[in-house]
Amino acid sequence: MSMVIRNGVVVTSLRVIERGYVLIRNGVIAEVGKEPFSGYAEEVIDAEGMLIVPGFIDTHTHGIGGLDFTANRDPESVLKMAKSYARHGITAFLASTVTAPLEVLEEACRAVREAIDMWRGEGAKILGVHLEGPYINPEMAGAQNKAWIRKPDLEEFKRLVESCRGVVKQVTIAPELPGADKLIEYAMSRGIIVSAGHTNASYEEGLKAVKLGVTKANHLFNGMTRFHHREPGIALALLQSPNVYLEIIADFIHLHPAVVKMVIDYATPKRVVLVTDSIAATDMSDGIYELGGLKVIVEKGVCRLADTGVLAGSTLTMDEAFKNIASLGYSLQEAAIMTSLAPAKSLGIERLGDIEVGYSADIAILDKDFRVVKTIVSGEIVYEK
Repeated sequence: MSMVIRNGVVVTSLRVIERGYVLIRNGVIAEVGKEPFSGYAEEVIDAEGMLIVPGFIDTHTHGIGGLDFTANRDPESVLKMAKSYARHGITAFLASTVTAPLEVLEEACRAVREAIDMWRGEGAKILGVHLEGPYINPEMAGAQNKAWIRKPDLEEFKRLVESCRGVVKQVTIAPELPGADKLIEYAMSRGIIVSAGHTNASYEEGLKAVKLGVTKANHLFNGMTRFHHREPGIALALLQSPNVYLEIIADFIHLHPAVVKMVIDYATPKRVVLVTDSIAATDMSDGIYELGGLKVIVEKGVCRLADTGVLAGSTLTMDEAFKNIASLGYSLQEAAIMTSLAPAKSLGIERLGDIEVGYSADIAILDKDFRVVKTIVSGEIVYEK
């Protein structure tokens, strides 16, 4: 099977081709160049006046379209969410759970594992599971259910990882908690990315966590020790560590645009991973929802816990995140790095998240207003407007 996308503005991590084309063969990018295209392809897509960008990769999303991975623990729901993500240019994602009893997390992981086995190109690729909790600091619970927060338990974590047949790809923990060091060591031995989040760690504890193996910041600044000029906290430690990827929720609600810009300018786009932290209310109307057993009220698209008013995830989508970052003055290349290549790199995945020869043909075609027109996964159209 071959396909060529022609006449569009091709955006890669290295260049922008104003009138370019992308040739795809057997699900892989075979050629990227400037028009005229002189070869042959079985299918031709005319992208005149449109952007051809790497498909978005969301490594932190809890749900969409009235469903979420912790509550809807069946493969059919996971596959339905995969289709919903594709509407927003997402071509791959990590299914993120929230703090819950062990049995619930096992069921959620098994559902994702089954969905991966059942997936036949319908919607975005399912990369695995991101466990956000339960080994987090209750003082920084945010919208996580305190009833199920617990200290790092290596034997429990081993059981969870082993029972889920390799589906756990990332875990968020509070590295200052007793036993966190052993859990980090085990996660690294299994190739699982460790992210620091929902943490009250000090600056010094943050630096220690990085030495132990933490390579990612879970929604930087949110759910972390507040910065103070005499007690900077873990956020600054993560920001200053060149080998740590930094999750940013770019809805301009979780972080002020000036803070978003400060992080990107300091760390460079290569370290910034734009995420949505979206919940079931995404693509739905305002109203009352649930997250991990907690009541969430959504008003004007903003999600807050009903009892405390604390932010509870978001209704952000990756196409909106791309647009928001571009509005701050960053180039299309830089925006594409933060929505596609950096997320892939943060998980240690090669040949994903860019439009270059040999990469998986995962592409989003956007109009001039950054609205998704088509989403292509492994060379197949999975969504078109």
